[in-house]
Amino acid sequence: MKKALITGMYGQDGSYVAELLKAKGYEIRGIVHAPMSENSVRIRQELRDKGIVIETTDIPLTDYALLKEEIEAFRPDEIYHLAATHFSAEKADLVTESSLFVNNITATSNILDICYNYHKDARIVTAGSCLMYDATHTDEQSEKTPFASNTYYGIAKITENMLVRMFRDRGLYACTAILYNHESHRRAETFVTRKIVKNMVRIARGEQESFTLGSLDAMKDWGFAGDYARAMHLMLDQSVPKDYVLATGSLHSIGEFVEECAQQLQIPDWHRCVQVNDRILARKNSATLKGDSSLAARELGWKRTKGFAEIIAEMISEEK
Repeated sequence: MKKALITGMYGQDGSYVAELLKAKGYEIRGIVHAPMSENSVRIRQELRDKGIVIETTDIPLTDYALLKEEIEAFRPDEIYHLAATHFSAEKADLVTESSLFVNNITATSNILDICYNYHKDARIVTAGSCLMYDATHTDEQSEKTPFASNTYYGIAKITENMLVRMFRDRGLYACTAILYNHESHRRAETFVTRKIVKNMVRIARGEQESFTLGSLDAMKDWGFAGDYARAMHLMLDQSVPKDYVLATGSLHSIGEFVEECAQQLQIPDWHRCVQVNDRILARKNSATLKGDSSLAARELGWKRTKGFAEIIAEMISEEK
């Protein structure tokens, strides 16, 4: 039986990875943030309803000694480092950007250093972000596109990838999944996709009349989170560790997302339901973030299972 350690166990990505690995017979241990968010509690219950119960610990990833003790005791074959301090484009008041930067880099550095010195057999994938390219001035990005960012989160993820490459050069099986926007009903309500779906469902039920967004024009490369979880598992099943861009290569605006919701929920004249206030935006990207995942398709055999409309349909059907 293979063993996997998942950080961010009850986040969107961690939960899909756990679900996938459980079906493959893995023994799984998760690391969670304490106290758990309302969304994490909701995801944990959803997994339990499916018969998936994961043993977890709430040790801080910035505590080298405790993390070393955990990894040495469990000795996982695979580590999925998916925990990160971050926020949506419409919400930035949970943490300061400087602490976000330090916490994310420290956590990744600790995992890599511990495995290199005490558990070299582990295979590690870390979660990167399309924001690693948010200052590239390119229309599409691939693994060959040089990183450039003007956000704390993007710069932190670039630094984490530099650490991944350093330890990989030293012989550790370490790689970065450069994840473009990936969505599901397990998204927290602070993220714009879940915010839209939740509010549009309430409008369709007659429970409210309108809601506010920061933008309708921003373009996103949206995929299904479950597909990206499968890609990360495939990345750890290769003979040689390598970084991959995971994306759809298609762009849709936030306005298109709202319009698709309205069509599926049969809401007429959706523009009357949405107020726009760009003052609530915490982050405005100047780059067009569209990913080229042809390398993952070619080398991993990765194929996406859900398109834009199907992702929205899944989110609507699961909205309570």
